Amino acid sequence: MAKNNYQKRLESLKKRRQDEVLLEKSIGMFTESYEQLEEKSSIKYIIGAMNPVDKRSTEITLGEGERIKNQLAKLKEKGYEIEFRYQGSVTNNTHIKAHSDIDILTLHQGFTTLEPPLKASSPYKGNPVQDLCELREDSYELLKNAYPAASIDNEGAKSISLQGGSLRRKVDVVPSNWYDTVKYQNTKLEYYRGVMVLDYKEKTRIANTPFYHNKLLDDKDTHTSYNFKKVVRLLKTLKADAEHKINLSSYDITAIMYHMQESSYLISRSPLRLVSNSIAFLRTLYEQDSHRNSLFVPDGSRKIFQNGGATKADLTLLLVELINIYEDLLDDLKITGGSVNKEIIA
Repeated sequence: MAKNNYQKRLESLKKRRQDEVLLEKSIGMFTESYEQLEEKSSIKYIIGAMNPVDKRSTEITLGEGERIKNQLAKLKEKGYEIEFRYQGSVTNNTHIKAHSDIDILTLHQGFTTLEPPLKASSPYKGNPVQDLCELREDSYELLKNAYPAASIDNEGAKSISLQGGSLRRKVDVVPSNWYDTVKYQNTKLEYYRGVMVLDYKEKTRIANTPFYHNKLLDDKDTHTSYNFKKVVRLLKTLKADAEHKINLSSYDITAIMYHMQESSYLISRSPLRLVSNSIAFLRTLYEQDSHRNSLFVPDGSRKIFQNGGATKADLTLLLVELINIYEDLLDDLKITGGSVNKEIIA
């Protein structure tokens, strides 16, 4: 198989990770740490893909979220009791693009859903789905008037999407309400608190635990010397740069790599070993159907590989991408006389 064009990949990597707004304030693109490595281009690409996006770009994303939140807060003038939280890859630092979307949970505080067997002392007498539909409709009207130059899509089942105009990021507004789990009731730790997200098309609600998900990812990253999220970013980057479409969501990739043993992440200062260890893990999932099909997403709410979820075919495509880049890496190491155990700090 032909060697990947790493010059092209490095250009794509840098363009994806840097922000035009920041570039306008500087003289051209700024140099990132991986670019200063005295290594072959395949190694620079791998290390760069593992690194987090520049904090300044992430701050712009969060700033655009704050703009939308400030507009939505005006709904309180219509009598709504609402509050906001963020969710998504930006909040857990596994995003790979400067222009990553930001999700704003717009939480209706008029009612709270309880996880069984919890029971409300004073049950809500209204219709939560209808109330959330009204919140969504009023949110859409408010945002449409506030951002006339933006493209506002109200066709999504779970969110209103805004982009363009004066907005520097795509923002998804997600009408929802609090979902108090048993663990939250027992501990009062907010990361155990869930949300019920409105499905506007089906006129129903879906339970979700985004804060617990993030807590689990943070714990995994801490226990793996901060290498877990590096691998997630690498695999998401490979998906983005692949010639063939890989239908694994960011959530799928994160959930899959959550199950790699912590010992496989503990590689001292030899990040290239993360590539070989990840190949071994993904190959095991490919070969062992029963093991692969038994895996749950981090919060345990559903299986990863199920109807409508991740598939073996797409896992295979991702594995092939990783193997190809590893073979290129080995070829480059032969030239320099290095090994995958070499120390690299970037």
